[in-house]
Order: sequence, then C-alpha cells, then structure tokens
Amino acid sequence: MTATFEVKKKILREQAEARLAQSVSTVENLSLEEIKTLFHDYQVYQIELELQNEELRDTQKQFEIARDRFARLYNDAPVGYLTIDQSGIIAQTNQTFAEMVEKDPYLLCGKALVDFIAAPDRSAFLGRFKAFFKNPDGKELSFALAGCQRTVRCVGRIENHRQESEQERRLLLILSDITEQARMEEALQERERFLTSILETTQDGFWVIGADGRLTDINDAYCRMTGYTKGELEGMRIGELDALEDSAVTEARLVRIVENGSELFETKHRRKDGSIFDVEVSASYLELYGGMFICFCRDISNRKSAELACRENEMRYRLLSDVTMEGIVIHKKGVIVDLNAALARLLGYEQQEILDKNILDFLVHEQDRDIVRKNIVKEYARPYVVRFVRKNGEAVFVELEARNFEINGEIMRVAAVRDISERIKSEEEIRRVNTELRNAIAEKDKFFSIIAHDLKSPISGFLSLTKILVEDFEELTVKEVNRSLDALYASSVRVYALLENLLEWARVQQGLLTCSPSHFLLKGVVRASLDFTHSVADQKGIVLRDETPDDLVVCIDPPMIGTVLRNIISNALKFSNRGEQVRITARRDGDMVTVEVRDEGVGMDQHTLSMLFALDNKITRPGTEGEASTGLGLILCKEFVEKHGGTIWAESSLGQGTTFYFTLPLADKECDI
Repeated sequence: MTATFEVKKKILREQAEARLAQSVSTVENLSLEEIKTLFHDYQVYQIELELQNEELRDTQKQFEIARDRFARLYNDAPVGYLTIDQSGIIAQTNQTFAEMVEKDPYLLCGKALVDFIAAPDRSAFLGRFKAFFKNPDGKELSFALAGCQRTVRCVGRIENHRQESEQERRLLLILSDITEQARMEEALQERERFLTSILETTQDGFWVIGADGRLTDINDAYCRMTGYTKGELEGMRIGELDALEDSAVTEARLVRIVENGSELFETKHRRKDGSIFDVEVSASYLELYGGMFICFCRDISNRKSAELACRENEMRYRLLSDVTMEGIVIHKKGVIVDLNAALARLLGYEQQEILDKNILDFLVHEQDRDIVRKNIVKEYARPYVVRFVRKNGEAVFVELEARNFEINGEIMRVAAVRDISERIKSEEEIRRVNTELRNAIAEKDKFFSIIAHDLKSPISGFLSLTKILVEDFEELTVKEVNRSLDALYASSVRVYALLENLLEWARVQQGLLTCSPSHFLLKGVVRASLDFTHSVADQKGIVLRDETPDDLVVCIDPPMIGTVLRNIISNALKFSNRGEQVRITARRDGDMVTVEVRDEGVGMDQHTLSMLFALDNKITRPGTEGEASTGLGLILCKEFVEKHGGTIWAESSLGQGTTFYFTLPLADKECDI
C-alpha cells in the first residue's frame, strides 16, 4: 500500500513540474499588476492548501482514533473473532479467542483451527466445514475447544467476496462461549427428568386443571387417595371432588389464584366410595396453553386427628401450668419455646417478650451462667439455686429443677422455677442473727473476762490493805495508816472509774444510751473537757493548749463527745512527761470536722497501735507516773464516735508522742444521726 502511494506521489510531482515549466515560459510577458495578482493568488492557494492539509491531518487523527477503537473493540469483544481461509488456517484472531484457547494471539496465526478443537468434535467439524465455508449464511457450528472444557457456537460470513478471487476468499467466524448455556440446558433436562420422577414417586397427589376447568393430568398418588383411575378422573371438574366448597367459593378461589399466582389452603375431598378426607392443597396458576392450574394435594386426615389431640393436650397443659405457683419454661438448646404466666409474672415480662430468647443470656445472672451450663447437660438436674434477672434489672434467687423430654424426635428441656427470694432472705436473716448472737456471746464472755481481770487486781490490793489495817492497826504508825488509807482511796477511785466505764459500755451495748445530736459550738465542748482534766495536768506540770476554731459548729450529743474528749485527753496526760504539752485542734473536711489531740509523750509501737480499739485485745499500760488504766476508755470512744457517723484512729511511734483523730458531722447537714 505504501509503494502505491509513493508511485502516485511521483506522478503528481512530475505533472506539477511540467505545468510549472509551462507557466515560467509565459511569466516574462506578464505585467507588474498581473505578477502581483498572480503572487496574491499563489499566497491564497498556499493558505488554502495549508488549511486542507490541516483538515487532512485532523481526518488522519480521527481515522487513527477510529482504527484504535476498532482494534480495542475487536480484541476486547465478548465473543471470539477468527479470520480463516478455505483450508481452515487462521489468518487473524482477537484476544478473546486467544483467551478461550489459552494461547497468545501472535502464536495462533498460521495454525489450523481444527488443532484447537477437542478430538471428539474434529471429524464433525471437518465434515461440515466446506459446506459452511461455501455458504455460511443461516448456518452455525458447535464444538468443544481442546484442553479448556469450553463449548463454543460459531456463525460466519465471507469477507470481500466481491473483490477477491474465490481462492483468496476468507471466512470471518464469530465464536460465542456457550459452556454455561450447555451446562444449563443439560441441568434443565436433568431437572425435568428429576421432576417427572418426583411426580411419579411422591406420596402427594398431583393434578393439572386446563383452561376449560377440567382435570387433564393426574398422578398415581391422587388416584390411590380417591380410589379413582386416571381415566375416570380425566375430564372431571374439581367441584365434583371437593366436598366442602360450593361452586361459587371454588370459582372465587380460582380467581384469587390467577390474581396472586398461588394459594395454599385446606379443604375436604370425596373418595369414589363417598367417604370424605381432609386435604391440604397448594395451587399455582401458569399462563401456558391458554392458562392452567398446577395443584398438589396432601392427605392430612392423620395430621388433623393429631392436631386435635395436641390441642386437647395443650389445653390441659395450659390449665395446669397457669394455675401452678411455680414458673415453668420449656427450651430447646437454650432457646425458650414456651413458658407459663407464673414465670412471666415473676420476672416482670410479657410472655411474648421472653419467647425465642436464649435462657442463659436473657434470664440467668451473668455470674451464675456457669452453674446453669454445668447442669443443663444433665438428663435430670436436681434442684439447685441460681439468680434470674427481672426486667427491671433486679436479681431474684430461684431454685431450678429440670429434665429432658422428647417430642417429634427433638430433645426439649422443661424446667421448674421456684421463687425462693423470701427463703433466701430468711436464711440470710437467720445467719445474721446467729452471727450477732455469736458476737454478743463472745463480747459478753470478753466483758466478764474484763470485769474479772480488771476488778481482781484493785480488789485484791484493797483486801490486802484492809487485812493489814484490821490485823496490825495497833502496831501501825499514823504515817503508815495514812499511807494505807491513801492506797485504799486510789484503789477505790480506780475501781469506781472502771465500774463507770463498764456501766457506760454496758448501756451502749444494751441500747439504753441514746444519741440525741443538736448544733453545738465545738469550742465549748472542748473547753468543758479541759476544765475536767486541768487538775491532772497541773499536778504533772503539763500545758493544755486549746486551738480549736471559735466558730466551728458541729452536730453532736455533747455528753457523749465530752466523754470521748475526756478519755482521749486523759490518755494524753497519762502518757506525757512533766513539762510537755497537749494540743487540741480541729479542722473542717467537707461536711465533717476532724478533731485532733496531740501529745509529746512516750508513744507506742505499731503492734500496740493496731490493737487500741479492739475489745479482745484490751491494752492496759501504766502511765509515765504509774497511772492505772481500765482499758475500756478507747473502746467506749469508738462506740460514741461511730454513733455520730464518724471514725476514730491514731498515729504514733515510740518516743515521738501520739495523735488521736476522730471525725464529727458538721452542723451544715441535718442532725439525723
């Protein structure tokens, strides 16, 4: 094609030069105006030529675009394209066919098409190819491709049959992949055979009603149901078989089936011997052969009898389950399928809200689910206790007893649910009372032990001194008598203090000592307590410093808190050395007030500190000058502070003094202790 273009270009150039030579021979005779005109025309022609060249370039570009688009369409077409000669040799192919045979396109040219056809189809292809090549119009070929399990169908047309000789004619083949279509056709045929087999072997009756309303096809199953033969049933109308519906009802049903496409319903049919039986009919309408009804019929007489018996049993079950006070739940693999009203009431749900829920996830408390999992696998689970969760989120203790049972071949599980919340509360109350009783007995024993221990020493001393005075009075000097009387007085004071603390403690334990709080200035209560202990402080030369704020108002029972302050300050004085000081301060902490009593005395180790407020670990240490201790003062302080809703504690270390803290309610809050 390029050689032809070059020849034409050469001829055209020669013609142009010849014409130019002719014009040169006459240009000398032209005037100046004619030359100008000629030059102007030349420039116009040159511009026109450039414009034509531009159009040609645009046309060539559009041609190239169209050529590329055609090439893409040719290669990317969803069908295979082949150009072959009359010998079946491939001259050209597209990418789609190359992918069909799993080869590169450039490797296919010059190959025989038959080489890519599966061996079983080659002879058939060769036998029809010549006739197909000669006149392909209206004909098609189908064959399988070798090695790729593809089946194709091709049509063809002759290329350039008018311009080329018969020996040069080529055939354009268009190949469509019909692998899936062939598979579907085979599946359709297989399904048709399968459906035919089903209709012949099914236990359900089957019949077809034609456009004229008569039965046109019936299977053996329906013949067995009714006692008729196929010949007797063919041509009958459905109204002659239906024993329940009249003709108007049947006609209305047929109209609905035509409108909706299908309908499932129950009715009664009449056998040849006149007996009637229950049937379930599934009817569909098809717009074939003028309209036809396809119907399947099932004898449900036994099912109806079973349903009636089942309804009676269910009614009895409902009556029993609804009148019982116990909750009853039936579940299948944990999914609730039924429950009675008692269980719904217990949990605060409507029955429908619980159905189809998982019993573990929906009802059982998350902390008790493992208990249920261990028991749910047992054939029978003896009564055990877990918590269920009510709709409002409240946990309720229940006792479960469950067993498996079988219905219609399925394993179900029924569980009885008993509300034992009151029983649990009673048991907890009994345990609490028992604990309190045990504690009370233990405290009583400790109390008597304290009385026995703390009274024995001073009374023994008292007895010894009185014995000496009685037996040796005449031999004693006045000074010795006074010394003995002083000792007797000290023992009496100690016994009195002990008895007073014991009495206060006993009144607290018996509930005879009531706490009646009201608003008081803390400063006044502290000052009164300091006045009570000033004489002891003066005797030991200890300075008492009251640094409590003047305006701090607390909600307290003054006698109780006075007792607390006197005991703590007395302890501070007892374990302080002469010349030291005791400081009382207070500060506000939120809605509470923290009172602090700090001394500079001997202090105590951590072991002693940990046993200060325990009755069973009573500590009786002598003071710095031998002062005696009852051991009940701090225990009484703890009781009184806790009655005010506060706490008491101490911080100390040996040789560094001790600080006692206790908290009291601020007067800003109601005095409702």
